[in-house]
Amino acid sequence: MQKPVTGYSSLQIGLHWAVVVLVAFQYVANSGIEAAWDALRRNEVPPADTAALTYLHIGAGILVLLLALTRIGLRVTRGAPPPPADEPRLLQLLSEVVHVAIYVLLLLLPGSGLVAWFLEVPAAGLIHVLLQNALLAAIALHVAGALFQHFIRRTDVLMRMLRPDPDDPGAVPYPRRE
Repeated sequence: MQKPVTGYSSLQIGLHWAVVVLVAFQYVANSGIEAAWDALRRNEVPPADTAALTYLHIGAGILVLLLALTRIGLRVTRGAPPPPADEPRLLQLLSEVVHVAIYVLLLLLPGSGLVAWFLEVPAAGLIHVLLQNALLAAIALHVAGALFQHFIRRTDVLMRMLRPDPDDPGAVPYPRRE
């Protein structure tokens, strides 16, 4: 029987923050692919100055998909720390729903984007935009939950994603928050 984990591994934490950076990039630098998409929808040649951002958006989206799959694989094989012992069941359920939503959206968004772009399916483009909004909402709930845990409930939930599990090989031990 596998020993229960008390925190996230260095790899899990690194992948989490890599996906955060890539998703933020996707939202901030999406003007190139939007301009190219709009031009293609009008049967025009996309502006040349959008090419770099378009390819970066596509590449970052594929990388998000691959990292999300890796994160899911690690979560299945290594596990995740349990919620705080005194966590109300409603908060546990909300946390689980938000986490599942984020993982599903991190898979569906790149998929819908690839279908829209490479198969030229306009409906997939619309779905992609709707999924972007859903991901923003899920991220807002996720961040709010982490801050609520840290500042209101005073748990170590937030710190678990900043400092690796002390039992993780190569991790630097850190004091637990009381």
